[in-house]
Amino acid sequence: MAGRFGRPTLLSSLTIAFFSTVVIAHGEGEDTGSWRDALGGLDVMVSASFLHSIGAILLVGGLLQLYTLLRKEDNEDLPNSLTNRLIYSGLILNLIGGIVRLFEPGHPSLNATFEDRWVTVMLLKHVFVIILCVASVYATRDSRELSSRLLATRTSLAAVIVIGVLGALAGVIGPV
Repeated sequence: MAGRFGRPTLLSSLTIAFFSTVVIAHGEGEDTGSWRDALGGLDVMVSASFLHSIGAILLVGGLLQLYTLLRKEDNEDLPNSLTNRLIYSGLILNLIGGIVRLFEPGHPSLNATFEDRWVTVMLLKHVFVIILCVASVYATRDSRELSSRLLATRTSLAAVIVIGVLGALAGVIGPV
């Protein structure tokens, strides 16, 4: 069981480490011949936005279905393989779309966290994205107690609401 989840964690860590070095100052200067040139085209940006949106829809649908299943009184045998697929597919699509969106041109630098309110709001939003991801994976684990899975599902759904509010706020503020 540990080997089954050890590889994705290692792969995720390596991917984040690689992209963080490329993206940390993605708002500074004109960078030609890089990942941004390959991933910053209009067609790629539209595809990334689509993946990001569809992933969010699948994730919220899976979380709502899991919440409903966990609240049933007769929940001794929870058939949640479809629910888990929805949640994991949603997480993967949302993260792929989100990572590709990091390369969109015109964003302020992440180094301007305290100088630009938009960057600060987006950074806070992504703290909640991490909470959402961890709580969602925890909620899908059959080996956990029912009450802790229900709490993790509620935490995930609350994080979705906070992420939505912060996303709306970021849209109003806009990058300066």
